[in-house]
Amino acid sequence: MIRLRAMGWAVALVWVTATGCLTGRRATVASLPLREAPELIEELEKRDSDWSTLGVRFESTASAMGKVGTFTLNVRVARDSVIWMSISPALGVEAARMLLTPDSVQVLSKLPGSRFVFQGNYDMLEEAVQAPVSFDVVQDLIMGRPLMLTDKEDGYVSKVDGNQYVLMSKYDRNVRKLVGTDNKELAPGDSLSIVIEDKKAERLLEKAEKKAEKKDEDAEDLLVKRYWLDGKTFDPVKDVVDDLLRSRTVRVERSDFDDTDIGRLPSRVRMTAKGPEGIFDALIYTKRRRAGRAYDFPFNIPEDFERRTEL
Repeated sequence: MIRLRAMGWAVALVWVTATGCLTGRRATVASLPLREAPELIEELEKRDSDWSTLGVRFESTASAMGKVGTFTLNVRVARDSVIWMSISPALGVEAARMLLTPDSVQVLSKLPGSRFVFQGNYDMLEEAVQAPVSFDVVQDLIMGRPLMLTDKEDGYVSKVDGNQYVLMSKYDRNVRKLVGTDNKELAPGDSLSIVIEDKKAERLLEKAEKKAEKKDEDAEDLLVKRYWLDGKTFDPVKDVVDDLLRSRTVRVERSDFDDTDIGRLPSRVRMTAKGPEGIFDALIYTKRRRAGRAYDFPFNIPEDFERRTEL
């Protein structure tokens, strides 16, 4: 089973090609009309349906640190209050259980030789996975919503990329210098990393790290976020989040959207996360989805399990 430490978030790059017509003449592709960022954010908000509880069964194959595992993930959600997960490998015996609330994290490992319970908060979880994570991030991932997309409409610019719209977070001149785009406009598909290494860059990174430790909203200055939306349906087909402070890139690609009783949701998700420790990659399929049922969230802790304060 993939270790919890490898719970990064993200996905591989998508490209679209156009073919010529049968006569050999070049096909004409109509360009999408440009839409402002607030319009695109409004389209995404329209997709948020009224639901209270949700049960989902996922099947996934994931790889990290040279290990590959296949597992089933049963998830129960009480909107904005509780997320419960049960993780089982291919043999079907439960290996771990998680219980998340907006301000607490509990993990119960049942693996032979590693039976323990962790009870802590998201600061501890972020330290373990070395990536921004919160209750909202996990809930959005389950619901197929763009990760870490804030409702600050003035914080984004919009572009057209083929048959898709792109929302891109704004970032200041200091960040532009760090990633080497000070004198040119960032394209939707550009790869980002810190290319400037001098005392000023060191000071900027130290300042950002202190803000991150204090949970200052300005700590997001070194998060560059991009979101691709289908030009017709506004399905959120891809997210790319570059965490310049931690040298990590997270990608999420969604496809096979279905019309359900709680809106259009993806049935296939590809996530990849690339960082100093290596690459995490997961392909996730939704096998069952049920909304509006009464669910319980069992999390009984055996007395003989080790108590841990870190992961």
